[in-house]
Amino acid sequence: MSTSCSLFLPEFHRRRVVKALVVLLAILGSSAASLPAHAQGDVGGGDAGGCTLADHVYTCDGAAFQKALASAGAVAIETHNADGVARTQLQNLVTKKLGKTVAPAGNAADLDFLLIPTSEAGVINGSVADDLGTLRVYTSGPDGRRGHLLWAENFSGLPDMPWPAVVRGLIQQFQARFKIK
Repeated sequence: MSTSCSLFLPEFHRRRVVKALVVLLAILGSSAASLPAHAQGDVGGGDAGGCTLADHVYTCDGAAFQKALASAGAVAIETHNADGVARTQLQNLVTKKLGKTVAPAGNAADLDFLLIPTSEAGVINGSVADDLGTLRVYTSGPDGRRGHLLWAENFSGLPDMPWPAVVRGLIQQFQARFKIK
């Protein structure tokens, strides 16, 4: 006689299992590699660089970004506050996958990689797929500040998705878009 284990799980555990499966499907099923990247807001100083702003949404040029990335040597990385999870994964992406050097703080860099939550306020609007995090790449100005926005990669998922899962999904989505192994 065979029985399903889910029949004997309390309701609380069944909900957690379902939620974990939905998160896994959101990460694995992300097929955003063929879609243009969009970012909201006016960061980076207007329409110069690889992104153009229209109706509060940036549309970025993948070819221009890839050209800038190929010519970059040292890059700066920034994450939300003292976020060790995002910093470690972003550093692995930049050094191991992209073959770039991380510039020490205060030193010149060719590009600036920024990985942050999309909503700093933590406001949840209740929709099924909210933008949860963004990976943005900027040129670096001569004074070390961010220059123009070259690329913006947003990651969407369930509003209660844990930040480490958002970071992992966002980096995997970026790698899939540019076929980075």
